[in-house]
Amino acid sequence: MSKSAEKCLPFFKILRDPKGFSWSDDCQAAFDKLKEYLASPPLISKHKDGEDLYLYLAATSGAVSAVLVREEEKVQRPVYYVSKALNDAEGRYPEVEKYAYALIISARKLRPYFQAHKIKVLTDKPLKQVLAKPDTSGRLVKWSVELGEYDVKFEARPAIKSQVLADFVGDNTPMECMEENPSESEKGMWKLSVDGSSCLTGSGAGLVLTSPDGWTLEYALRFKFKATNNEAEWEALIAGLTIAKHLEVQKIEASSDSQLVVGLTNGEYEAREDLMIKYLSHFQGMKSAFEVLRIVKVPRAENVRADQLSKLATAEELEKNQTVLVDYLDRPTISKADVMDIDMSQEPNWMAPFINWMRNGILPEDPAEARKLVYRANRFQFRDGILYKRSFSFPWLRCLNPSEADYALREVHEGICGNHIGGITLSHKLLRQGYYWPTMHQDAIDLVRKCDKCQRNANISRRPSQSLTSITAPWPFAQWGMDFVGPLPMATGQRKFLIVAVDYFTKWVEAEPLATITEKNTESFVWKSIICRFGVPRTIIIINNCKIFSMKFEFFQDLFKICVQHYSSKFASV
Repeated sequence: MSKSAEKCLPFFKILRDPKGFSWSDDCQAAFDKLKEYLASPPLISKHKDGEDLYLYLAATSGAVSAVLVREEEKVQRPVYYVSKALNDAEGRYPEVEKYAYALIISARKLRPYFQAHKIKVLTDKPLKQVLAKPDTSGRLVKWSVELGEYDVKFEARPAIKSQVLADFVGDNTPMECMEENPSESEKGMWKLSVDGSSCLTGSGAGLVLTSPDGWTLEYALRFKFKATNNEAEWEALIAGLTIAKHLEVQKIEASSDSQLVVGLTNGEYEAREDLMIKYLSHFQGMKSAFEVLRIVKVPRAENVRADQLSKLATAEELEKNQTVLVDYLDRPTISKADVMDIDMSQEPNWMAPFINWMRNGILPEDPAEARKLVYRANRFQFRDGILYKRSFSFPWLRCLNPSEADYALREVHEGICGNHIGGITLSHKLLRQGYYWPTMHQDAIDLVRKCDKCQRNANISRRPSQSLTSITAPWPFAQWGMDFVGPLPMATGQRKFLIVAVDYFTKWVEAEPLATITEKNTESFVWKSIICRFGVPRTIIIINNCKIFSMKFEFFQDLFKICVQHYSSKFASV
């Protein structure tokens, strides 16, 4: 059935939560539409050997679909329909990646067709260029390698020749329909593209504001303070919304290539760092100034102009620019000192006594604790609302409260550049990065112990529980160990046993499934898998009370001059 995943998507959503099952109007509408479709299904055509097949792709926010067609007398007839409902992560793929995902899903489900025919993909998307780019994402590179085994050609999509295919591809262009017939919510919508940049030469932001009539305002903003890349992205978004607010814009759609900022504003991510919480709170306070405010994630390739403006804002020759509006931001929107004061008042931590003594001159009431605090405070310094500690090599380390320390630990351990290092190495790495808190070594060890991936992939001791029996092999394929495994789950031919032979010198393994354990099967295995392939062995080692030993098998060994046989109950030495 064409686009079955998309037609049945309301059913899938309610079936995911059986306890909260509720038959909604959308489900009833989808059910009626499904009955109407099944009442007059299109006819499926049978393919012929050696002919070229054509593939049409479609992608929506909730599903991807494809139809494989053949052309007969200049008429396209469907051969097979493929569709798949997208989960939350797949639904956030860029549009071109959704089309590539539809192609890879079709290749997996229609593997016999792809292997036996030349497939021509008819699409108006640049799939060929995206899959051939060497700097694409790892996901696209993997798909490109997987498609390499098939004869797949990409062609521009011509006019649709079949009414069935016209109905299929009709839902493929929702954006074009919106452009031709915009809804009421889209009328008067302003577009804002923002990007932040942080480098050695400074920090800045680029803004591109476009009106519904096509009027464009380009803005470069230079920061007179140090900011991380995430802070620069936030400052760019807030500055762009501030300009739109002064222009009395009511409907605006802001696009950014920062996944963190877009995820936080849309509620997909949870803010952990205190500064991110303050930025998010400031953004929530600005939303009331707009009638419609949407924040969307765009690829970096579609945010080129804003990225160029942010790079221009950090360039040293910014003053020479005469074509773009330039301004300077003296201080950040969110004051870090205010964040420190709020944290001190809401959540007392180990830094509170030092800050109270250095800033306010307040000591603990206990004389012993006060004397100890004054002695330890010689290694600390409070500047610009931030507490620092002098290390043994005399660089200043920034002190972190418990929430900041937890975020720093997780980011270094399992973040973008994290490699799940050990606890002691993790704490030393944080020290080299310039951070400090009293329990950082123990906290790092506890985090590694609780990390699921670290426990699953930890080095497991391979030392045996008892001493091994050393048996020396003189040369390759001269000494073999044999044993039976089973009974196992029944396989084809009622095979449920396995005879295994391992060479002591090269550790080469030979195995064969058996239905029953008989002398004839054992003789056949030794003849075909050992003697015919590697020559006559010198020794065969078999565990005690093994059923393959019999008078007949001993005679078989004498016949081929297998002069020595060993019996061992410790087969682990192999």
